[in-house]
Amino acid sequence: MIKQYLISIFLLLSSGLSVAETLDTNTNWADASALARQNHTVIMVVFESEDCGYCVRLKQEVLKPLSDTTQQNLPVIKEFDIYAGGKVTDFNGDVIRSRQFKDRYQVFAVPTLLILDPDGNLLAEPIVGYNSQEEYERLLQESLLASHEALD
Repeated sequence: MIKQYLISIFLLLSSGLSVAETLDTNTNWADASALARQNHTVIMVVFESEDCGYCVRLKQEVLKPLSDTTQQNLPVIKEFDIYAGGKVTDFNGDVIRSRQFKDRYQVFAVPTLLILDPDGNLLAEPIVGYNSQEEYERLLQESLLASHEALD
């Protein structure tokens, strides 16, 4: 199953689908958790900021094409603005400050991509920064494989 999943991911990443500017911005992690549990998959969180050119490239070149597909077992992909204030609903349903959420994962640079289980636990090493599409896709495939193995 993991091999089929990775083949699907590779084909999607290399397909060159059309892209849009944004992914799904999230403030309710309990909903993302429920969706990931239902689909038996992982949650990919992209920590970004409005003025980050590398974040825009990452979303356009890699993540948006992935999120636009209808393949099964794809990760739940959400973005989180590191400068967003206010409160969010945590994975367990508790309401916490946005800063607490960001600080939990020690995010200091954007873009940073985390792969989490439905409880919000880190499943792979964070992917920090974005230079080239090819390198990022390779890192993402390796991280997704490790994450799905840890999830099963």
